[in-house]
Amino acid sequence: MLGIAVIQQREQAKARIRQQVAKYRYRANETASILDNFSAIPIGENARKLLLQYIQLNLLAAKKIAPNDPTLSTSLTNISLQLKNTKSKIDQQRLNIPTDVQQLNILIKNLSKLGNYIMQFKNVAAMNRPIITPAVQRIMLLISEAKICAYIQQAKSSLTEHNYVQAQRDFQIAQQMLDRFPNKNSRLESLDSELKELVNSTPSEAAKTSLSIDAEGEENSPHKSEEDSDQIFGPKKKW
Repeated sequence: MLGIAVIQQREQAKARIRQQVAKYRYRANETASILDNFSAIPIGENARKLLLQYIQLNLLAAKKIAPNDPTLSTSLTNISLQLKNTKSKIDQQRLNIPTDVQQLNILIKNLSKLGNYIMQFKNVAAMNRPIITPAVQRIMLLISEAKICAYIQQAKSSLTEHNYVQAQRDFQIAQQMLDRFPNKNSRLESLDSELKELVNSTPSEAAKTSLSIDAEGEENSPHKSEEDSDQIFGPKKKW
């Protein structure tokens, strides 16, 4: 009986180790998937660096428990190489604004989730905390830019439905958001100019007016279904 009890204890200890390794591996894989799904969105170098660092920390924690796991060693080598060069050409580009309102709302939602995800890194002592705030600020600027475009697009949609009161309200909100930017980038400058023209146009003229973001969306937006575009953040696993 004593021998059976010892064997059971050993098996239970091994099971606990496997569970711990699985937990850290899951966190690393989850973050890697998020990073990959934002590869075409200019979230900034700081955000990418933080996501890579969080992957590395979890892989190191798993490696400490399972030092002989070859897959962990390979993953750690790959992450270390990526951390040496966190720059991405996409971060030098402008945010691609979808012409479809639903896709635009999904983009805003996913950026908001990413900002909240990175904010949680402040609770991890080993993370590079000084770059968390700049990373989140960059993401919040993208969200503001996308929201401005969303309000303008919604206002134009309301015009086509002859809902002029709602259109005016959305135009005003977009203008108020634009006014909060003391130093506008080229896109916001264009939007500011176009918005003023829309407000000064007749409703029928405004409804037919093409915006710079419309042309960008038609040229750059990949053809994805709403379901495909909403898979940046998968279901959460409880640990």
